[in-house]
This record gives sequence, C-alpha cells and structure tokens, in this order.
Amino acid sequence: MCELVKICAVTTWPPHPDGISLYSAQLYGQIGKKVEVKVLANIIDSGEEGSGVEGDCRVVRCWRRGSITYPFKIFSRVLAEKPDIIHLQHGWLLYGDKICPLLFPLLLLLLRLTRRPIIVTIHTVIGGRPRLHERSMVNFIARIIVMLLTRVIVKLSSMVIVHNNLMRRVLRNLYSLNKDLWKIFVIPHGVKEAARKPRKILGDEGIKILSLGFIRKSKGIEYLIEAFKIFSAVYPKSSLIIVGGRHAHDNGKYFEALRRRLRDGMGNIIFTGFIDEKTLDNLIWNSEIIVLPSVGSHYIEASGSLARVAMYGKPIICGRVPKFTADLEDGKDCIMIEFDNPEKLAEALLLLARDAGLRRRIGRNLRNKFRDRVWSKVAEQHIDLFKDAAGIRQFHAALAPSSLNH
Repeated sequence: MCELVKICAVTTWPPHPDGISLYSAQLYGQIGKKVEVKVLANIIDSGEEGSGVEGDCRVVRCWRRGSITYPFKIFSRVLAEKPDIIHLQHGWLLYGDKICPLLFPLLLLLLRLTRRPIIVTIHTVIGGRPRLHERSMVNFIARIIVMLLTRVIVKLSSMVIVHNNLMRRVLRNLYSLNKDLWKIFVIPHGVKEAARKPRKILGDEGIKILSLGFIRKSKGIEYLIEAFKIFSAVYPKSSLIIVGGRHAHDNGKYFEALRRRLRDGMGNIIFTGFIDEKTLDNLIWNSEIIVLPSVGSHYIEASGSLARVAMYGKPIICGRVPKFTADLEDGKDCIMIEFDNPEKLAEALLLLARDAGLRRRIGRNLRNKFRDRVWSKVAEQHIDLFKDAAGIRQFHAALAPSSLNH
C-alpha cells in the first residue's frame, strides 16, 4: 500500500454557510492529524486570495463561487502544490449557480492532466422525477443535464465516495453506472462525539423540543410550527427552539418569510438563528425531543443535522425522506413520518412526550447505531481509500471493491 505525502482537498470552507463546508472542516481536521492536507477553498465574499493554518490543515483561498474561472484557478493551484491525491467535494451548487455546475467536468478534465488520482465525494444524488424548475420543458432539460453530469463525473473520477448504500444503488440503477460500480465506495457522513453533559440540566419547566439545521424550503419548518401549536395545547408549558439560518445557496425568500413570522410573536416558539457550538451542545442536552424536518423526497444524501445530534442519546422525529430512510429505522432509532402532515407530527410529539421509556430506548438505539461513525473513524476510512488510490496508475486493473462498499 502506498504511503501518502500530500492531499489537495477542493471544497467550500467556513465561515461559508453550507453543509459541505462544515463537513469538510470536520473531515480534513481529522485527516490532517495523520497526513498533510492542503485545502483549496472558496474566497469569502469580497475577500482576496490568501492562506493560513486552521487546526491541522493549511487552507488556501484561491477560487470564487459563481466565477466561470474557478476550474482554472483550482487547476493552477493544484499544479503548484503537486499533491499525491486530489479530493474534491461535489454539491450541485457548491461552486456556484447558473453555468458553474456545468463546468465541474471541465475541472475534472484539467485535473486528469496531473496524472494524479482524482477522488470525488458526491454529497447529493438526485433520484426519481424531481421538480427542478416550475416550467415543464425547462424541468425536463434540467433532469437530463443532471443525469448526464452525474454520469460524466463518475466516469472522469478515479474513485467516487457516497455516504450510504442507497446513493450507490441509485447511481448503479437509475444512472446506469453498473460498469463503474467498482469505483463507487460508501463512507458514511461523520458524526460529532457528544460533548460533556452539563452538571445542571434546566428545570422541569415543560417539554423542550429542538429543531436544528439550515432554514430551507425543503425542510418544511412551517409544518413543525403548526404541529407544535397542536402539541402545546396539551402541554402549554412546552417550548420549541428552532436553531439555524439561511443556507448560502438559497435566495433567502423562504428564510426571510419564516423569520418574519416568528418575529411577530409565537409565544413559546424561540428562533435563535446560528449559535456557537457550546450553546448548541447545551440545548441538545436540555431537550427531550429533537425534530429534524424534511420534505425533500428526491434528494438522496446524508443529514448533517442528524450527524450533529446522533451521539447524544436523544429521541428524534424526522421526515420520511431518503436522507433518513437510508440510515434509520422507524420505531427503533427514530419516529419517522410524512412531514407535511402537522396532525401526524403532533401525534408523534405527544407519543414521545408521554413515554419517557420510549424516548430513552430510541435515543439509546440511535447512539449505538452511529457509534462507529465518529469523525476520527471516518477520517481513517478516507485515509485507507486514499492510500489505495495512490497506486491507481500502476494497479488500476487490480483495484476491486473493498469492505467500504458493504
């Protein structure tokens, strides 16, 4: 197995507010403890190029989201760095909107000139018949483009990482990539180890319900608000705390409308916006129930919010969508519902509120399921795959699916 010298990682990076930047900071922070990592990150807003050390990584701000020059900026920097492995994060709007997603294959073609292994982590696989645009003809064209781009990305990559077996099956079946299945590996989304439990948990003022994550239309948070109104009629001292903010890739209309609604006064519903990690840790510990909203049925991915709370032993209610059905089992490690039904959601809240034993059992099962997915172990899986890939030029034909596929 080849030893690694340097990895070049291409991704967005905090403080850019998207899930992949948060994911990357956790992942490369752990990988950087074992091997050299140079992160080629996005330039923030109107800022300039620059570099600095963040934790165990050196971060180089060298490309700008939304610029059609981003493939050339990244390629130029990779040439200067001379890495052993190039690892790219892929999200549909990660590098910008409009024409920018179409330029990602160009970036891969340029990087192939380096003759270095190119590994792409695909964070979202679009399945079924999604509504990508209001106009039928534009929607049809968009779906064809998504199909073609996904196939090209897999074909041009040395290896591809996805977060669950459902994503891999959809790539094989829906995208007709059966012949490329050998290069598609499953490494789960890392989860945060639980912070130390506070000595004092807040008093019994009532049931505390926590919802966290980016405030997006695909979450259906308005249904949670309606469900909580039903719930709070039975538990008037209860409170709902909504933690999160606008996602960088959204236009902000949904977020602003929801924020105005909450600002107008919803009694025992509290909207915090983004908060620091320690405050969030305390909120998780002080909550009896955690709700992870989602109504996005065509997006197959992993949930960053689930990864944030899974190790705390708290019961969760989540939407019956692929990001949760791929990893969770209804009634065992979660309560799973059709999230656009406030009455059913209220029933699930009441069920957990009335049964402390059920809350403990679901929380315990959830924690046990994710115990082997903490970031340090996920980083080790990446390093093992990188080491395998480092010999891909000499041993391409000998590469076979590893245990990561199963």
